[in-house]
Amino acid sequence: MEGHTNCQRIRFSTGCMATTRYYHTQTLLKSGKVLVTGGYLSSSSALASSEIYDPSKDEWTSTTRMATARYGHTATLLNSGKVLVTGGYKSLSSALASSEIYDPSEDQWNSAASMVTPRHFHTATLLNSGKVLVTGGYKSSPSDLASSEIYDPSQDQWNPSANMAVPRYLHTGTLLSSGKVLITGGYTSSPGGYLSASRALASSGIYDPSQDKLASTTSMAMARYAHTITLLNSGKVLVTGGYSSSSGALASSEIYDPSKNEWTSTTSMAMARYAHRATLLNSGKVLVTGGYSSSSSALASSEIYDPSKDEWTSTTSMATARYGHTATLLNSGKVLVTGGYKSLSGALASSEVYDP
Repeated sequence: MEGHTNCQRIRFSTGCMATTRYYHTQTLLKSGKVLVTGGYLSSSSALASSEIYDPSKDEWTSTTRMATARYGHTATLLNSGKVLVTGGYKSLSSALASSEIYDPSEDQWNSAASMVTPRHFHTATLLNSGKVLVTGGYKSSPSDLASSEIYDPSQDQWNPSANMAVPRYLHTGTLLSSGKVLITGGYTSSPGGYLSASRALASSGIYDPSQDKLASTTSMAMARYAHTITLLNSGKVLVTGGYSSSSGALASSEIYDPSKNEWTSTTSMAMARYAHRATLLNSGKVLVTGGYSSSSSALASSEIYDPSKDEWTSTTSMATARYGHTATLLNSGKVLVTGGYKSLSGALASSEVYDP
């Protein structure tokens, strides 16, 4: 079986996926179940397999496979309840333009229109209109992208959109309360090639769907990529961690206030980390899990940020250190963490549930 590993249940853990994977996607469906797609298994081995987790049964079930193996892709829950998967890498030399749509009611994947431009490690954001904005990403060495495009599910059609001021990948894109999209940080490789030195970005941009314009906005205090971004209940945005060529893994955090177009440095995490995950809890606090440290090892540690106190607090560590994993808030208020990569152990099939 593809990437199968024996899995023993241990404290704080839930059942294992059928397949080890990292840089996969994880999407909460309208049914309350969770869809996991694709990812990376090992050197030059992308995955086409998908699995569904049922929290009510604590059970993983393999589902139908995508037409194309991919990692570093995106998965977006559409208003219809279907899931749009875009782009990614099939191998180290071929970024994908293809898209697929998963229909949970039929457990079926269907081909969708291909993007205008192949890309991986891009962003995909569901707009209030029900359309999906895709920005940036990486095409092939040395070709990081400034282009954006929009998918219209009602027409199954991609159309070019406004370009960013700077090409970037491993950045973030987040829907603000205003309906605009905030784009932050990332990596620009020109002219040095893929993940070359000194090219992390501090710059940010705002996309306005009503005008199809993408304008530069104030920059973060720290250049960073492979960071996280979380929309807080206040409408402000929390950015955490990431990697900077000047400082390595980052513990710093910043908050963006859209009403003032202003970034403010906030208290730092206890542990510097990148390729971690951040999840908004029902309490309004933010759970940060795992990641990769400045000492070049995967992390099991977790921390919680309380916006009302501007305070980070260490919480229970995961059973397994991991980075490149996924974390999703379940309808129960618990958080499902799956897969990822652990130093020396390789890709993981294990999953864990955090109970706040």
